Amino acid sequence: MKNENHEIILPDATAVIQSLRSIGYSIEAAIADIIDNSIDAKATIIKVDMIWTEEEVNYIRIEDNGFGMDENTLVQAMKIGSKNPLNNRENRILGRFGMGLKTASFSLGKRLTVKTKETSGSENVRCWDLDYIKDTNNWSLLKVPFNHESEELLGDIESDSGTIVLIEVLDRVIDQPYSRRKINKFYNSIRDVENHLSMVFHCFLEGVQKIDLFLNGNKVLPWDPYLSKELATQELPEERQRVGDDIITIQPFVLPHHTKITTGTFEEYAGPKGWLEQQGFYVYRNKRLLVAGSWLHLFSREEAYKLARIKVDITNKSDFNWQIDIKKSHAKPPQEIISLLKRVAEKVRERSHEVFYHRGTKSIVKKHNKTNIEHVWEQITRRNKTLFKLNRNHTLLKDLISSNKEIEDKLNYYLFHVEEYSPANIVRYNTFQIEKDEKLEKITIEDSQRMNMLVRMFLDLKYEKPDIIEQVLNYDTFKQYKKESIQDLIAKYLEEI
Repeated sequence: MKNENHEIILPDATAVIQSLRSIGYSIEAAIADIIDNSIDAKATIIKVDMIWTEEEVNYIRIEDNGFGMDENTLVQAMKIGSKNPLNNRENRILGRFGMGLKTASFSLGKRLTVKTKETSGSENVRCWDLDYIKDTNNWSLLKVPFNHESEELLGDIESDSGTIVLIEVLDRVIDQPYSRRKINKFYNSIRDVENHLSMVFHCFLEGVQKIDLFLNGNKVLPWDPYLSKELATQELPEERQRVGDDIITIQPFVLPHHTKITTGTFEEYAGPKGWLEQQGFYVYRNKRLLVAGSWLHLFSREEAYKLARIKVDITNKSDFNWQIDIKKSHAKPPQEIISLLKRVAEKVRERSHEVFYHRGTKSIVKKHNKTNIEHVWEQITRRNKTLFKLNRNHTLLKDLISSNKEIEDKLNYYLFHVEEYSPANIVRYNTFQIEKDEKLEKITIEDSQRMNMLVRMFLDLKYEKPDIIEQVLNYDTFKQYKKESIQDLIAKYLEEI
């Protein structure tokens, strides 16, 4: 029934486009989102090129050999919100909102051109240019490449069918003008993209029906978070639970102790974020990794649990239950499965703790008629290097410190030097040097507390303030930080005292 008491208000094109550019994609997440469309199109070969030349030519080009699109389908695909997220999807489909191609592309550059070819051989092109939209303030979709340069960069679709996505004017990626420092930063972003793609799509990059994915001509190899091929990896029993229309599968793994694998393997499987950050749940949707290493706000990250990685498989039937976002980089588990996730996580964290400390020295402590085994030493990892610290939560040590507050600082001062000059740590500190531009500005809370303790002790020992700063700077423990950061923090402590 037609209602006369309404009016149609179309959104302002420029305002909407600029808002979509600020959704918050990283470069690697944006490219992964575009690749999802190629996988949905059943592509078996996907080629990604990230280019920036000294002649100021910059673009990202993604080509696949999927089934291609006819003209109507292409126009619909270029439409903002091309799909109703409430509609049912095939189980294998990765898309949901009909936004990914556009929002991901606009987060990188100001011009998006798509060229597609059907098996019949017919080709179609459409182009969004944000400057053109700004000039016209209309949803003006171009039917041809923006200019001759764009047409040249598009090139030909080599396979019988397929699609090319070309993103130009990379104002959100390229910091012009061209310079050696800036091009190095661009190369680093290419490395980040490769690491991300190898992790996010690792299930698609291996197996019988694998996809071949190339980045600037180099084949992207799968990164298996679970070291499944290592004999020392522990695969714990799988758990399943129905939530709504979906069956959630949970597979826990405990990775090997670093002494059970080679140094190269240890460094490789630290992952893009490092061993400490990569622990926790890995949430997949239709084989595509969404969340890579998170305890989903159920637990905190700790050194002892960094060998724990838990694979969680859902399908697109769970999109709303898990609150999957447009970027496919966030997931929140529904309440019905929280208790199962906690139970599985507690079990795998306990096993990780056992493996992590299996080389440590133990002591047996009688407490409340129970016998507890406590480790004297803890292993920590700094930039993929293993060091040893005393277990400050050891019952005997905690009792000793709390029994006499007058000697607490002196005892902590002594224990700090026991750790600092442990023969094992001296050897490890000497095996790697931290370059000046790699040093950290932010000092951890634990190291800040150590510095505070040292400042108080040196003052008690009648050290002069310049000598205190110099002494703290000389400790290997703190050489991962920038000198200026240490000086500022010590100066702050000296003022407070």
